[in-house]
Amino acid sequence: MNLSLLNNLASIYKARHAVGHALSLIYVVLLLTHMLPAQDTKTSRIPDGEAQFTQQQLEQYYLVYKNPDVRYLRTLFDAYLNKSGGTEEEHQQLNKWNKDYFRSKFMVMSRENNTFGGTLITILFQDRPDKVFVAWVYPEGSNKQLTLRKFDLRDFSDEDIKRIKVRYKRLIEDKVHAM
Repeated sequence: MNLSLLNNLASIYKARHAVGHALSLIYVVLLLTHMLPAQDTKTSRIPDGEAQFTQQQLEQYYLVYKNPDVRYLRTLFDAYLNKSGGTEEEHQQLNKWNKDYFRSKFMVMSRENNTFGGTLITILFQDRPDKVFVAWVYPEGSNKQLTLRKFDLRDFSDEDIKRIKVRYKRLIEDKVHAM
C-alpha cells in the first residue's frame, strides 16, 4: 500500500514539474510572439520587425533545449543522416524532406503538450529557414522510449516565413544554443 502511494506521489510530482515547465515555455513563447498593435494581420500572423528580448527572457527560452524530447530530435536527425538509428516509421517521416534540413541546427519556435500525448515541437532549421516544421515526439511503451510519430510542415505563408526570419533573426543565427 505504501509503495503504491509513493508511486502515485512520484507521478503527481513529475506531472506538476512537467506542467510547470510547459507553462514557463508557453509564457516565453507568448512574450516572444507578442503582437504589435500596428500589425497588419491580413498579410501575416507574424509581427513586423525584429523582436527584442531581455537577458532573462532569453535564459528562460534557452531552457527548451534541455528537454529530452527536443534533444531526441537532434539525436534522431544525426542517426538518420548516419544511417545508424531510428525506426522504419521515423525514417518514413524524415524521407519526405531534403537531408540538408537535418544537417543544419534547428531553433525551437514552440513546444507544447499534444492532446493525444507526447509533445509538439515547432522548429526552424538555421541553414534552411524556408520552412517551419512540427514534430510530434511521443514516449512509447512501458519504458517511455521517445519516438517521432509525425514530422510535417506548419501552416505558414511565404510572408510569415519572411517575417519570422526578421523577427527571430537573433535566435535563428544563434549557433551556441540551437540544436
